[in-house]
Amino acid sequence: MRKTKDRNHRPETTLFAVIILAVFSTFAINALGADSSDSNLFSMSLEQLMDVGVYAPATLTEKNVLKTPACVTIITSEDIAVTPARNILDLMEIYVPGMLYMNHSVGPEMGMRGIIADKPYKFLVNVDGMNVNIASTYGARLELLNWELSDIDRIEVVRGPGSVTYGPGAIGGVINIYTKSAKQHPGFEFGGAYWGKYDSVGNYISYGRVKEDYELYTYFSVVNTSGIQPDLFNTQRTGTAAPYVYYTDYLGKGGSYSPAPPATYMGDYFNQPQIKAHLDIKFHDDWRFWARYATESSQITQNGAVQQIINGKYEDLRESQFRYFQLALENQHIINKDWDLKSTFGLSSTDIRDIQQKWDTNSTTKASFDSNNNGKDNLRNYGYMYSEWKYSAKFMLNYKPEDKKIKAALGYEISYDLIRPAWGKDKNNGLRLGSKYGIISGPSSDAYGNATAAGQVNSKSVGVYFPVGNGFEAVNHAIIGELNLELTPKTTIILSGRFDKNSYTDVLFSPRFALIQELRKDEYLKFIIGRSVRMNTMDELYINDRNKVTNFPEKLDTLELIYTKKANENWSYQASAFWNKNKAIGWNGTFGQPLGAAAPLGTLELFGIEAELKYQKENFTLGINHSVVKQLSWKLADGIPSSGISYSDYRGTSTGFVVNSNGNDLSNWANQATKLYTNIDLLEKKITLHGDMEAFWGFEGYKKGLEAVAKASGADAAGIQELKDHDVFGVEVRANVSLTWHVNKSADFMVFVQNIPVFGDNKRYAYSSGQKNSYPDKTSWVEEPMVVGLTYKIRF
Repeated sequence: MRKTKDRNHRPETTLFAVIILAVFSTFAINALGADSSDSNLFSMSLEQLMDVGVYAPATLTEKNVLKTPACVTIITSEDIAVTPARNILDLMEIYVPGMLYMNHSVGPEMGMRGIIADKPYKFLVNVDGMNVNIASTYGARLELLNWELSDIDRIEVVRGPGSVTYGPGAIGGVINIYTKSAKQHPGFEFGGAYWGKYDSVGNYISYGRVKEDYELYTYFSVVNTSGIQPDLFNTQRTGTAAPYVYYTDYLGKGGSYSPAPPATYMGDYFNQPQIKAHLDIKFHDDWRFWARYATESSQITQNGAVQQIINGKYEDLRESQFRYFQLALENQHIINKDWDLKSTFGLSSTDIRDIQQKWDTNSTTKASFDSNNNGKDNLRNYGYMYSEWKYSAKFMLNYKPEDKKIKAALGYEISYDLIRPAWGKDKNNGLRLGSKYGIISGPSSDAYGNATAAGQVNSKSVGVYFPVGNGFEAVNHAIIGELNLELTPKTTIILSGRFDKNSYTDVLFSPRFALIQELRKDEYLKFIIGRSVRMNTMDELYINDRNKVTNFPEKLDTLELIYTKKANENWSYQASAFWNKNKAIGWNGTFGQPLGAAAPLGTLELFGIEAELKYQKENFTLGINHSVVKQLSWKLADGIPSSGISYSDYRGTSTGFVVNSNGNDLSNWANQATKLYTNIDLLEKKITLHGDMEAFWGFEGYKKGLEAVAKASGADAAGIQELKDHDVFGVEVRANVSLTWHVNKSADFMVFVQNIPVFGDNKRYAYSSGQKNSYPDKTSWVEEPMVVGLTYKIRF
């Protein structure tokens, strides 16, 4: 077993020394190590300048995007400007084949290629090359929920595994966000948007300036969103023992389940607006400094999320807020015509607050709080309140001769991650991760003794807490390399590998082999074999280590065949077939492991096909794609009775009766998805008409789960029939349209309609964990409203 580390060590000094030395070394190389004509970017030709550091997504060495060893969807700033989307999740659901997202109590959960979980920790989000995932608990959350997107130049969505290039966690996909620059957007720009029903008002301002010795780009936005109380359908049960009473109803409609209104949907955290600020400075030919600050809220209604009477009026009880800042210093040094070195140094911090107000367990009514639990500032009312800090350095050496058949890259990354109290808080009133099996500072914490939190070590009836004082930390190291070999003028092999080591894990290895064959000009067939890994979240790593449990990584093995063709300047095609084998891990507090441990859940095999077609002319764009994902098998790990992944291997208990295996499909997935979008320029480009439509059907896993419960003794036949009457898990089709008036070269005005219900009432289903004691398990949905809104943009 691995020994528990000393939590009081402070390697900050060592890491800062490494970073300072690296910065000094890079300056020294610039000054002494290379011919001055090669080190000066402004002395290079236009073609050479455009080649510096420009690589296709999902690779370190390849510049031809048609030869990318992965399937990638690129969403441009032009797409963002004309598409009615509340946030990046909406954008991806419109443009990315098969991608969908579902509601959950901790926020929306996205899925790609059948990979979805109760937390978005199987995806990575990068901003200008810097990873912004929340290391503990939440994973890919930052940037995805912001309502203002005018600072984004493009979004690259890598579908499928990408750990070999981007790091552990890229099991399901990677979202690369690239911000705008001064060269692309010089001068001042003002803009804003209004979303009806959500009562959302946002405005932004940006400024770009290009001079001979520097480039400057700045951006600032504020968005206020009240949110809505949606039509929320839910199934739930009451009682503490069989026979139970079941309710199936719309919440807040005066029905039998609850007269209370649903919790707010997509509103601001305690009326605090979303703010985003960005600063980008390029100087001394090859240096760049950028800084970013962003906030976002996560009020996502799920299951029986209703308001409660507090001080005589209904109020929300669960709200989440994520705030973060990122500082980055980059250097792109041209050593000579064949070699370059990119160095990046970063400092970031994230503040997480997830209020889950707790009732006084001794109270006879749920309408009164413990007198000590008064308000949003009390730690007892929070499931999570903490901050993360990261100090990081990255170095990437590239060998890219223009006249040779071999290219290579070798890199090293190091980061020092710390869990600390929330911004402006101390360890006793601002440090808590989790409730019943959680992390607090110790007996001096304000959360200590809270029955729903953690009051006694190893007492299952009260809870278990892990004392960490002022927090805990970990160091991550990574070595990454890629070799690009041109075997013949038409055949290329790309060999990639990445080794990662965390303080609480053994070495993790992510390899990839890609064979790329050119069939004709701009037509390629690509075969990829790879493995992606994911380690537990930082809190899970720490708790497992304290429990002396080995931190096994999640693994996804993949085989993929991709056909890509650019037929001419108008037509392009892409089709792919993939097979995945996913050895999943997840949080597990009861299934035969030490309390609070993260453990293997089971093995999932999937097969999928994606097909895309795009036609583009000067005044017209049309795109269509289709995705099919089919589960081949799901096998639970030893000692695991049930999971929300699938009911095909299931032996769990729900509300007092046994639910057995049924079917062979994913529970939280639509096996079929078709997406269509178009842009049409009219009246000599004075008007742009945009339309898109997304269709999801084949929720077979959900249906099989419902059938499994219906077959069980004691099932509520009336409740199941009511669900069927609502066409639960049927076809869902929605559309969006917009009309943009280009007043002149300096002004645009757009009106739009979002979420037009073509078929299926705009149901946004809730993610089912498969383990909750409700019936049927989390069969709930939000019927999202159709919304009319407008945007404006002025440039000068």
